[in-house]
Amino acid sequence: ASAISYDNGFEGEAKRLAATIRILVHDTTHSSALLTQLRKMDILFYDSASIFDLRSFLTSNCLTMLRFSKKEGQELEGDYVAPLDRLSPARNKDRRVGFGRWWNRNIVIKDKAGILFTRRDLVLAVADKEGGAHIDPKLNQTYANLTRFNSLGWKVYTEGGSKDLDNPVPPSIRQISHEVLKTLRDGDTDLFLDR
Repeated sequence: ASAISYDNGFEGEAKRLAATIRILVHDTTHSSALLTQLRKMDILFYDSASIFDLRSFLTSNCLTMLRFSKKEGQELEGDYVAPLDRLSPARNKDRRVGFGRWWNRNIVIKDKAGILFTRRDLVLAVADKEGGAHIDPKLNQTYANLTRFNSLGWKVYTEGGSKDLDNPVPPSIRQISHEVLKTLRDGDTDLFLDR
C-alpha cells in the first residue's frame, strides 16, 4: 500500500517504506530482522541497480533513472524516478545476489566528492534520521549534501538558467522496496497469501 501511495505522488511514503525495509532485513546487536527470525536471510535478492564502475570519475545514481518533461508554455523539468521493472537494456532485472552484497557492498550512489552510498546507508538514514522511525535534529553532512545540496551535481538547463534536480533518495528507496517486494513474491519465502 505504501508503494502504491508513493507511485500516486505521496513522496513521504518513502519514509514508511524505509522503516519497513529496515524491519524486514536489518539486524543489530539488540534486535533481529524479521527475515532473520523467519530464517529466510539466505534468499537471493533482486538487484535492479546499474553496475557501479569504481574507475569512473562521474557521479553515479545506480537505482533511479532521470526523467525530463516539458509542458506547453513551461520550462523543461527534470527529476529522479524509480524505474521499477522498466529497466534499460543495460540493467538486468533478473539479477539476484546474496543479501550481504545487496545490502552492504553494492554501491548505489557516488556523489561528486566521491562519497559512496549503499542500500543500507540510504534505508537507515531515512528510517533512523528522517522520520521513518526516528528523527534526528542533525543529519550526517554527507547525507545532507546528497539530499539537500545536490552533491550528485545534476542540473536541468533552460533558457531561464539552471535548476538542481531534487533529492534522489526517495525514488531510490522506492526502487529498493520494489526489489524487496519482488524478492519476497518470487522467492520461496511463502510470505504472501495471494500466490
